[in-house]
Amino acid sequence: MASATPRGEGFLTLLRKRNFLLLWLAQLISMTAFWAANYGLIVLITKQTTSTTLVGLAIICASLPAVIIGAPAGVFVDRRNKRRVLFYSNCLRVIAMIGFVVSLIADSGQLVIVYLITLLISGIGQFFAPAEGSTIPMLVSDDELMPALSLFQITSMLSNALGFLVLGPVLLLLIPDLHIGGLTFTSVESLYVMMAILYAVCAVLVLLIPQRSFVESHIQARQESAAELTAESLNVWQTVWREMVQAWTFIRRRPMLFASVIQLSFAGVLFSVIGQLAPTLVKRLLDLDPTFMAFIFAPAGVGLVLGSIFMPRITKVLGKPRTILLGCIALAILVALIPFTAFIAHDLEYQGFAVSAWHIGITCLLMFLAGIALDFINIPANTSMQEHTPDWIKGRVLALQLALFNGASIPVILLVGWIGDALNLSVAMYLLAIGVAIFGGWSLFYEHKPHPRAHEIEPEQQLREEREAQRI
Repeated sequence: MASATPRGEGFLTLLRKRNFLLLWLAQLISMTAFWAANYGLIVLITKQTTSTTLVGLAIICASLPAVIIGAPAGVFVDRRNKRRVLFYSNCLRVIAMIGFVVSLIADSGQLVIVYLITLLISGIGQFFAPAEGSTIPMLVSDDELMPALSLFQITSMLSNALGFLVLGPVLLLLIPDLHIGGLTFTSVESLYVMMAILYAVCAVLVLLIPQRSFVESHIQARQESAAELTAESLNVWQTVWREMVQAWTFIRRRPMLFASVIQLSFAGVLFSVIGQLAPTLVKRLLDLDPTFMAFIFAPAGVGLVLGSIFMPRITKVLGKPRTILLGCIALAILVALIPFTAFIAHDLEYQGFAVSAWHIGITCLLMFLAGIALDFINIPANTSMQEHTPDWIKGRVLALQLALFNGASIPVILLVGWIGDALNLSVAMYLLAIGVAIFGGWSLFYEHKPHPRAHEIEPEQQLREEREAQRI
């Protein structure tokens, strides 16, 4: 573990740590590439079909691997060299991106192949995410953990904006169709080639971090021989269920950890639903071409980044439960205001008033505030989950959280998509706002109600749990 750094020195102090800087750069580049690739995927599907359901199906393809292999991936990460997991994950992403390009060139109209490769890329990410989350506490001190997590959250939101709202749209706009050796590379295919190059850069950045930095801080971290590792490799998949049950039991015995896992999963589901509704919202409520989607949602990315900068101070003043409740209430109001302002704007337009520019401006403002509100849920929940999870089980907890988020997002995406297409988009958004408000109330109630078992987790019991985990 790195030596402690005085509080208040900010993110610059963290970025002066070479190894942390390398990991941060790898995250920034890889996440930017991920979101740029997602933008390319939406454009590709939109060009071939106008179905919102098919856009939702692409999101489901990105979510399904977390449900199927997310938990086993967490077991694998907890028992493996984090540096190698990060490196090989990026290498496999390079291969997947190249395979994506080859499939598009071979049959650009076949969406089935697109969905299958999306499943593959998402499956690789199930190993990368818990490995990265487990590595952060190894590179910073306890006092630096919350600023480090906040910085990574800022980076995640910034890379979302850079990839989805800047890099993806700009590259698709500027890159012409290329003719090389009798083959034609469209702008979408060229985009994926560039993303493969960025993932290769990330792999190199991971290699520059010394192996000695990837050492668990816990004093009872195991030292295993090569023979033990080989035997473990053969048996790890046989013990997945037992270890996941252990991780779930570990979470359920700690109410604050359980609440943070549920809250973080809820924030992820919200983000997926917003991404699903984005093209339809821009077309139906704003009467704009879906290609303007990136520009309309850019303020949300700006709000996510700016909100993340101030979240550590806000959370310290309000406390995590109140911060999350405030975020839920604000987000519910903002989501409801989007279709309401569209109704008012359309009514005024019908009466002869030219308010379309004002409507777009107000919508952008609501998006900006919604980005900030989402930070009020995401960052405190993420910090709480990290604080209540020791290193020896962190990978399993992170993987289980991802599995819960992705598993919950599938029925929600299908339901919201059906309501938006078969009934009305405004109805879907109003129901979403009600759900957010109800969840905020549940979070506050759960975290304040008495939890008898919360005080029963003694150091001796936690030590027994760890020893049991090491015997698996």
